[in-house]
Amino acid sequence: MSTTYNYDALAAGWDAKIADCCNTNTTTDGGCTDCCYDTWQDQLKDVTQRAASVTEKTTQLQNKIVFITDRRSRYKAWLDELDKAETLARNICHQLEIIATQADKIWYNASKACKAIETLFCMIRDFYSQVDYIKKRYDDLQICIQKNDDPALEKGKGILKALDDYGTKLTAIIATRDALIAQAIDAVRLANLIIDAITSKDCTCDFKPCDSNYQPFKVPGEAKHYYGLKTIITTWYNVLGCASGCPGDGTNPSSSTTALVKKNNGPSTDEDCGTDNGNDTCELTPILSFPICADSYRTTVQALFEKDDKSLVTLSKKLKEANKDKEALDACKSSLTNAIAVVDPKSRCN
Repeated sequence: MSTTYNYDALAAGWDAKIADCCNTNTTTDGGCTDCCYDTWQDQLKDVTQRAASVTEKTTQLQNKIVFITDRRSRYKAWLDELDKAETLARNICHQLEIIATQADKIWYNASKACKAIETLFCMIRDFYSQVDYIKKRYDDLQICIQKNDDPALEKGKGILKALDDYGTKLTAIIATRDALIAQAIDAVRLANLIIDAITSKDCTCDFKPCDSNYQPFKVPGEAKHYYGLKTIITTWYNVLGCASGCPGDGTNPSSSTTALVKKNNGPSTDEDCGTDNGNDTCELTPILSFPICADSYRTTVQALFEKDDKSLVTLSKKLKEANKDKEALDACKSSLTNAIAVVDPKSRCN
């Protein structure tokens, strides 16, 4: 037998820690018991209840995260649609500015052309007045020659032949008068139609077509209403809020400082729609106003999206902590279950 190692006796009270977890109640049937079996049973019940509570909490957090994620995605999709509509509206505004500028140039050129044609018409009228005067003198000369009956003036020869050629050319010039005057009048008519089609406003002749800072929609406060293409373009320009900027838009500081959020005044309750008598004037909501970026409805959707986004961050942190607690309780529950199975008196003491 090996005598290399010496064994010391155990110190008194070495089993005190084990005794602390023992159930002091003894069995009445004198059966075999384990010190920590009953205590571990109580701990397992408590851990099981806590684990179930944490599991329910994690399930509720997961369901809430799924719901808010779906709702946030819907808000984001609607925001993208609103921003897309705003981008398209801004593109239309840019095209309206180009069309308005070109319309002003056409209006200005047509006005100038009309005045030029009127001046040309006066020149043509004066020219043909002179031609009429020459024709009268020519006719008087012919009458004088006929009444003179001088045998030296033989018809078709000499000076009379030259005079006949002059008369032929004079008649040809007079023949062009009606067609030329008709064309000038038609040109004036077409120019005026172009002017009136663009705007019924008279040309002020202060338009500078080469001015790089020209504002086609910068019109002083006028009480008079005008009609034409320019008025239609201006109306759409104002409806789309092209002159207004978006709140916080740094690309257009002059307008962004005054670009306040527009309140959406559509009906909000069933009472706002009137009675159900077939003549109610209920309108659908929301009624968007341009620019959309400054509309209160778009601002509300943006706020809801940001709120859900922040909620998801908070809920994700809570779910992470809850999962940690769940894993810890599951590990504790598994350990207690295994320990209880090992010290179960039914299987160990029989």
